[in-house]
Amino acid sequence: MRPCAIIAEYNPFHKGHAYQVEETRKNGATHVIALMSGNFVQRGAPALFDKYRRAHMAVLGGVDLVLELPSVYALSSAEFFARGSVDILNRLHGISMLSFGSEAGDLGTLSRITEIVSEEPDEYRLLLRKYLDLGQSFPGARSKALEALLPDIPPGVLSSPNNILGVEYLKALRKTASSIEPFTIRRQGAGYHEEDLEKSLPSATGIRKLLLDGGAAEGLLPDSSGEELARLLSSGYSMVTLESCKDLLLYRLTVDGDCLSNLPDASGGLCERMVQHSHLIGTSGVSSFIEAVKTRRYTHTRISRILMQFLLSFDRCDLDSLRRGTPGAVKILESTPRGNEFLASIRKDTEIRLIHNFGREIDEYHALDSKASKVYGLLCRDYDASWDFKGYI
Repeated sequence: MRPCAIIAEYNPFHKGHAYQVEETRKNGATHVIALMSGNFVQRGAPALFDKYRRAHMAVLGGVDLVLELPSVYALSSAEFFARGSVDILNRLHGISMLSFGSEAGDLGTLSRITEIVSEEPDEYRLLLRKYLDLGQSFPGARSKALEALLPDIPPGVLSSPNNILGVEYLKALRKTASSIEPFTIRRQGAGYHEEDLEKSLPSATGIRKLLLDGGAAEGLLPDSSGEELARLLSSGYSMVTLESCKDLLLYRLTVDGDCLSNLPDASGGLCERMVQHSHLIGTSGVSSFIEAVKTRRYTHTRISRILMQFLLSFDRCDLDSLRRGTPGAVKILESTPRGNEFLASIRKDTEIRLIHNFGREIDEYHALDSKASKVYGLLCRDYDASWDFKGYI
């Protein structure tokens, strides 16, 4: 057996994802296991479709097993997103490979970058501090520091979203001395943020925009996944967006705005800035609020993630400790017979329980995931949070 993991969001599962699964099998994977964000995703938003529907579309698209990435990691920066994901995969004791897409498509180039950000030599630290002091966001400052140290690498390589995440995967594998073998697949078709639907493999960003504008996206997804999506939409499924959170966010910021400072990501005056502009959520909407708050240092994505963390009451836990820890269990969202074969092969060795429902005995990770599920249920009339406890049917 050569089981391979893919860390994903599948928001929704499209042809680019199916291409990655196909290429992963061509590279020797006997089983494809997706560790997928739940109902809230890393860019700082609720998923357009709930985790069970997205997991089902992934299985229809060729994935053998879908596990849920706890929301503590799913709603974190690339570093903690990757660290938490890799730690879970390591502790499963059965994953042979990690497949990830990248704009570079070159493991050697990404490995050179990884060596610098892992070792953090003095020259790198000084350059990073220099650009941070000039008001750059951390991703921007890091990109400029790396450009200075690796002048032969094209600048776009150091700032492209999938490359950045790929470097964090490689860094996490390196720091944990993991036996998991990484390989990368060059991203095809539209870029991460591109909305051009004419390209052979449109981005999730473009597909989400099309769906929210009332368009039909079946032809942009693998056939079986597209049919499932069409079925959901024809039944009147209520897609969820950042604006769906408007009333809940306004309530929390009005009543508990001072608690924002408990979130590690809201440090350095950002908390006060967010509270000061919170009225804009009620008058203009969440997106307008984010535009008013963001600066060169505080990016749109960072503010969005903080909002989702606050919405889910992450301010009431020790988020730093949870990010550096490991959940006692991971939830199975959907599995095929081939997925069940993999589960049977690791049952005796895995350090993490694999569960179909949360049951009564859950740790703090799953307490937060349960809360995230209940909040999502308030936003989506077609989602029932009780599925997490009785198992989705």
